[in-house]
Amino acid sequence: MATLTGKTRTICGYIKDLLDYPRWVIEHDVDFTNCRYEGHYNAFIRECTDCPFGAACRWLDRHKASSLERASVNELTEALEGAVAYLRRKNPHEPHCDCDTCAWLREARHFRRMHLKST
Repeated sequence: MATLTGKTRTICGYIKDLLDYPRWVIEHDVDFTNCRYEGHYNAFIRECTDCPFGAACRWLDRHKASSLERASVNELTEALEGAVAYLRRKNPHEPHCDCDTCAWLREARHFRRMHLKST
């Protein structure tokens, strides 16, 4: 996949870059002030599963930037799908909205349509 600078970027690299925005949004949505687990989600701990930030915290914990460096295309695709679902639930705007989240959702949808047809 060619970029505007003429350099080639892999699908994995593109998805990693695409995940920067939802990670930023989710990090700002989750309040770790009173989290005694410091944002490390554990599905076996009732506090985590009952926490109002549980789904967002789980996504962040599973898809840290460092863990994405070693991720496969399938793992990155799973992270992208989770981010799309989270942002859609959080931001039910009109189809022609130009906010950052809606713009990101359109970019993600376009990318998925063009590059992830077979996955």
